[in-house]
Amino acid sequence: MPLLVVTGYPCSGKTTRVEKIINCFNAKHKDIVVVNDGQFNGFDREVIYGSSRNEKNLRAFLKSETQKHLNKDTLVIVDSLNYIKGFRYELHCITKAAQTPHCVLWCDIGKDRALELNHQRSKDKYSDKLMEELIMRYEEPNGQTRWDSPLFILQIDNDLALEPIEDALFKSKPPPPNMSTVAQPLQATDFMYELDKVTNETVKHIVNCQRSAMPGDKIRLPAGGEVELMRHSTLAELNKIRRQFIVYMKMNPVSDCSQLSTMFIQYLQTSLL
Repeated sequence: MPLLVVTGYPCSGKTTRVEKIINCFNAKHKDIVVVNDGQFNGFDREVIYGSSRNEKNLRAFLKSETQKHLNKDTLVIVDSLNYIKGFRYELHCITKAAQTPHCVLWCDIGKDRALELNHQRSKDKYSDKLMEELIMRYEEPNGQTRWDSPLFILQIDNDLALEPIEDALFKSKPPPPNMSTVAQPLQATDFMYELDKVTNETVKHIVNCQRSAMPGDKIRLPAGGEVELMRHSTLAELNKIRRQFIVYMKMNPVSDCSQLSTMFIQYLQTSLL
């Protein structure tokens, strides 16, 4: 199920909007999990947001909780300042890996109005200094970037239009995963063993044969096939090529291990030109 990232200045009405969203979606029998600052152990606004290290720990907690709850059955709502675009990008990457839709709700408010609403609070107030710092740090969402899209902007005095948000969360296609998050095909059980064995034996055989061979001679290999000796190569050079080949084969495994020798010979021949 999808992810809703709520962002905005302090005192911009984020939690109030989240409560309305929860009431609406609960009526439609949606499973919802809210991840917020208050769930962080020992949370204190002045302590957490007053220290970059503490704030980093808070973001790590929010990210971890989001990853833990994001699944095919649950709508996850991250109710926090979420003011750093890099963090919103990280949350976006989580949804790509989970192949689930997401959207951003920006509770927009002017600086003066936010300060005014903070002063009107009877409890849970931000200090004036911290308010000024958080407002200055805020990186506004940009609907042109993929991690802030689709973006819904809601002014403090406007009504919340739930239908477009619902469409974005439940009726849109999930983003395609990054190639780095796509599971690689399973390798044969003995693939890595055979890969290491074949390449190691081939390198050792070439080194031994070079002692009596001349450039231009062809060296017949134990596993079949032959390599034309264009020049003498050091053990270090051959092992470097061997390691490069192993890395390549890990990314492009084959099901038939009998092909490894031929493939390595071709790779060697090309690399030694």
